[in-house]
Amino acid sequence: MKTECPWRDNVRQWEPYIHAFSTLDETPSEVIEPGPLSGMAVGVKDIIDVAGLPTRNGSDACRDAPPAAHDANVVAALRNVGADIIGKTTTTEFAFTDATACRNPYDVNRSPGGSSSGSGAAVAAGVVDIALGTQTAGSLCRPAAYCGAVGFKPSYGVLPTDGVTPLAPSFDTVGIIAGSVGVVQAAFRQIAPAAYEAPHPEVKTSLCALWDSDVLPSPDTSEAFADASNTIDDLGLSSVSAAFNFDVDLIVAAHRVVMNCEAAAAHGAMLSDARVDMLKPKFLAGLRAGVEVSPSQAADTAAILTDAKQAFWQSLKDVDVILTLPVPEGAPLIDGTTGYQDWLTPWTVFGGPLICLPWGMDRLGRPRSVMLAAHPHKDTQLLALAAQLAEQSPPLVRPHMPSL
Repeated sequence: MKTECPWRDNVRQWEPYIHAFSTLDETPSEVIEPGPLSGMAVGVKDIIDVAGLPTRNGSDACRDAPPAAHDANVVAALRNVGADIIGKTTTTEFAFTDATACRNPYDVNRSPGGSSSGSGAAVAAGVVDIALGTQTAGSLCRPAAYCGAVGFKPSYGVLPTDGVTPLAPSFDTVGIIAGSVGVVQAAFRQIAPAAYEAPHPEVKTSLCALWDSDVLPSPDTSEAFADASNTIDDLGLSSVSAAFNFDVDLIVAAHRVVMNCEAAAAHGAMLSDARVDMLKPKFLAGLRAGVEVSPSQAADTAAILTDAKQAFWQSLKDVDVILTLPVPEGAPLIDGTTGYQDWLTPWTVFGGPLICLPWGMDRLGRPRSVMLAAHPHKDTQLLALAAQLAEQSPPLVRPHMPSL
């Protein structure tokens, strides 16, 4: 039986303002059997294959891409339990850092963050229940944080990347953006049942910490962090506060070398044909930088990141979960960037699960966000604590369409 999804009208109303979708599936959904996610609308970042829709990767170089023959595994898992895949959400070109036309529903003069920009904006506007995104540096957590959504980046490798256009396979991770932790849990359970149902000990110890960085959080963001820290204490955890004594700049620089190198390995052929003239400047510069990286330099740089990852988790072997900040302040004005990502890049390198939680509003009417992190493959443990913490979070005002 074919039914018209009620969410499509909402999409059409919001879309002229936020440009969250690159393609909408105008065919009414055909639901054979109801499932655990029946009735939920899903947007899919346009580097992830959806059967019948083209994967254009946010790039003019892919504007003539044919419809995908098959769903990516993560999409098929959601569709198979009743979710309605309503379209492809806006992405930066090949999930790199060139800004898009997508806008933040809370203020269309501000960025939604990238590269999963459309996924964050669509959830914030309330036009989808779930959106799939990816993170290679900070591309899922930023739009979640800036748009007042829950953003979950699982442990590296937990969700399959079949049918996902690569950027840097050493870091690429599919994740989930939704309006609540409960919806994230429901989606994650369907996509990765083994990881979701794995036994996990109760969270007993926590660390509240920020990176030692020249960039400081705004007063509003500091207030959110302090409030969330107090809430962690109220939950009865053994909690300490500290600063991370790791060289963020070194990790970010090394990550960029490896990312550019792997991006060039995946997409460098475009530098030698007509598509080179269709590429956006930052992605083009990244590819050109990547082809200049020698095999020995790539290996040495990757080793720096491996050593940093091992040292970091060894230093936190007695800590179950970390409370920190994903970004130093709320969504920036549109300025050609996709927001600040240097606090997120190390977490992506370290490979553990991350979840951003909305934490009220700042004085400019922007959502605030805090983030929980945990050791690799402690995803279920992290989600369980996030659900507890979210119950105590300050209220979040929903955005209104600019015309209202």
